Amino acid sequence: MPGAPTRMWTYGGSFPGPTIRRPAGQRTEVTFRHELPRSVGELTVHLHGGHNRTQFDGQPGGLTPAHARSFYCDIPRGLSARQSGNDLLLNPGGRKTYVYDLIEDGRPERAAFQWYHDHRLDHTARNVWHGLAGMWIVDDDFERSLPLPRGERDIPLMIADRSFDRRNQLTDPFTNLRPPNDGINAHNVLVNGTYMPHHRVTAQRYRLRILNVSQFRPYNLYLSNGAPMIQIGTDSGLMPKPVRRSEIMLGPGERAEVVVDFAAAAGEGVELRSGSRHGARNPLGTHPYIGALMQFRVDSQHLPDRTRVPRKLRPLPAWTKHVSHKPKHSWEISIGGAFQTTWLINGRTFNPARADAHPKLGAIETWEIVNRTKVAHMMHIHATDWYLLARNGKPPPPWEDCLKETFFVYPRERLLLAGRFTDYTGKFIIHCHMLDHEDHGLMAQFEVVKP
Repeated sequence: MPGAPTRMWTYGGSFPGPTIRRPAGQRTEVTFRHELPRSVGELTVHLHGGHNRTQFDGQPGGLTPAHARSFYCDIPRGLSARQSGNDLLLNPGGRKTYVYDLIEDGRPERAAFQWYHDHRLDHTARNVWHGLAGMWIVDDDFERSLPLPRGERDIPLMIADRSFDRRNQLTDPFTNLRPPNDGINAHNVLVNGTYMPHHRVTAQRYRLRILNVSQFRPYNLYLSNGAPMIQIGTDSGLMPKPVRRSEIMLGPGERAEVVVDFAAAAGEGVELRSGSRHGARNPLGTHPYIGALMQFRVDSQHLPDRTRVPRKLRPLPAWTKHVSHKPKHSWEISIGGAFQTTWLINGRTFNPARADAHPKLGAIETWEIVNRTKVAHMMHIHATDWYLLARNGKPPPPWEDCLKETFFVYPRERLLLAGRFTDYTGKFIIHCHMLDHEDHGLMAQFEVVKP
């Protein structure tokens, strides 16, 4: 946009932060230094989609002198630093090294498109809004063996809505918002930190890795020339087989990987757009942005293309064939509060010293998520990937018949999903990735324990 540059809180000086790309199974250390003003308070970093040790998973922490009161979460007084997770926070002026093993079940992690962001108690929405988000890609040998587009034809795209004042500075939308009307929809949509950008492409196939980091708003993605998008991946990497789609609904925190063939559009411009949904329920939380997001300017020269999308991609892990359809634990979303409305899970707000489920290391458990509110939610579960078994008793659609870790849950809907807990014990979080919902109480905790 014309005018002054926007000042933001950033990882490494840019928004998005640096895109980190690492081989699966290769231990990776990332050191973060807190150089923001002391008024920002403590920070924490979550590698979203990563299979992380609890001390490196971005624990939200509890109350501190810089954050002495929580308006929405019932945090007990007198918790020790260890009980509250405050010993894991990144303090102003300090530094912390996060260690990512990039393994799962003792083997290299599956290749996937992940991202990292701040996860501090009560302030996740504020901190991400101000710029604390970046992309992370894990590669592996299996994916490299497939004839998919790569190199400059493999493009990660971060979509984020933000509002600016006349001087191009971020506005402050976090005032007087109360559940259930606490979702923020901003005025401008950015792709990789730019308003209405374009990207020059050749008339060949491209792999687009698309991530929604908006606070509340979903996007119903399609291409302006009507070309299909061949979806090959979700939050947790490649699907068992590709799915041909004309539009893709993407909620906050979700990712979709698609292959697009620009050969038929040689010499033209093709827009990635977001539009209204057709024949679907549209409760609060599911109203997509309507308009253009970015443009691909296709070169006029036709070039040979040896890439293709295989008919089969990555098979599901063997454990998904041996799961129970009877839930061992239920997470029920509601709204309550005597003096101030808050989001609740199982009738409670978040308490960092409490765990509400205790799965055993090595176990496969089936959980259910039930939405008792009139608002859609975007539930994200840390620690592992999940296999969606059913929505309201019905099998999932083809693009959800795979591993994922971020799920739309519509009003009065019941999700049944199964996960396997491997490698690490400790506390992990389940929460809504509509970030104001998370900050306003819609977060709980489970603890993986030794058998």
